[in-house]
Amino acid sequence: MAKKPFINKYGFVEYPFLHDQRKSKNWWFWNLMEDYLKRRARQKNGPAYTRDHMDDDFKRILPETKLKVFALIPSGMGMEFKLIGFYETPELIEVEDPVPFIQEKYGGGKFKVNIYHEGTFAGTENFKTHGDPHWVEIEDPAPY
Repeated sequence: MAKKPFINKYGFVEYPFLHDQRKSKNWWFWNLMEDYLKRRARQKNGPAYTRDHMDDDFKRILPETKLKVFALIPSGMGMEFKLIGFYETPELIEVEDPVPFIQEKYGGGKFKVNIYHEGTFAGTENFKTHGDPHWVEIEDPAPY
């Protein structure tokens, strides 16, 4: 299973899931939703919320979420976002690492995955794959 290291706010490299086995499966869903789960836990339980509160909420709301996959296309000084995939989360729950899935389904390029819970934006993450792109833009079935 791939583990995605990151640089924390103090400039040190952290390895998520190294000691926390609760998030080892579906780690990328947790990465997409972590800030959203913190906000929900803080609203519901106050400033004394714990990871257990976040974990319980994650398990409860994950089946209700939807994912949109966008291709990032350079345009002038910015980027265009072309919608290329729309999924109910239970369709992708068995995907352990999103990069090989995206590469197989859409080819190479830069991609953005957004997750929504009950129409509310819950998080985003960018991915990069190698190879030739073979995606097709689609119509947005749930424009939120």
